[in-house]
Amino acid sequence: MANNVDIIREKKAEIRKEIIRRLREQDSSLKEERSRIIQEKLLSSEEFRSSKTVMTYVSLPTEVSTSYLNQEALKRGKRVAVPYIKGNSQTIIASELIAINSLEKGPYGIPQPKKDLIKAIPLKEIDLIVVPAIAYDKKNMRLGRGKGYYDKFLTEKDLSLVKTIGLAFNFQVLESLPSDPHDRPVSRVITD
Repeated sequence: MANNVDIIREKKAEIRKEIIRRLREQDSSLKEERSRIIQEKLLSSEEFRSSKTVMTYVSLPTEVSTSYLNQEALKRGKRVAVPYIKGNSQTIIASELIAINSLEKGPYGIPQPKKDLIKAIPLKEIDLIVVPAIAYDKKNMRLGRGKGYYDKFLTEKDLSLVKTIGLAFNFQVLESLPSDPHDRPVSRVITD
């Protein structure tokens, strides 16, 4: 008989599979239009406007795009950090984004700063974190890719009071998600 942990893991896997399918099948021009709306909402939010140091991420092709967000944040004089995954350690380093072209493919094909350009930002200096996910629910719980990188990262003591925002297409927000005690919700989710 499957225990509760196995049941939760299976439900998460099913949801990931379904949402990833929908992300891949999304019309590319519609995806870009929706991504722009979501990024504009974040850029005009009080959380973003009042922040000095923003940690964001470099989106994968199927995700809500963050390219405009990252360019605008740099243009507006924000200090921008993006995740650098340190080998197989499942550890995220918040590395300053110097320029969009200073990235290379990291683990899982996710763009991250080139090794020789890593400049760690002290976590206590981060005002806002934009957190990626496959899905969210109405209580802002997130379902990531299943490796636990962000759940671990968000438990860092210096990040305990930092606002976290998820970016998602409307279909990525479900009524509820199965969760484990180590799963971390975001402060809020911005959709199209």
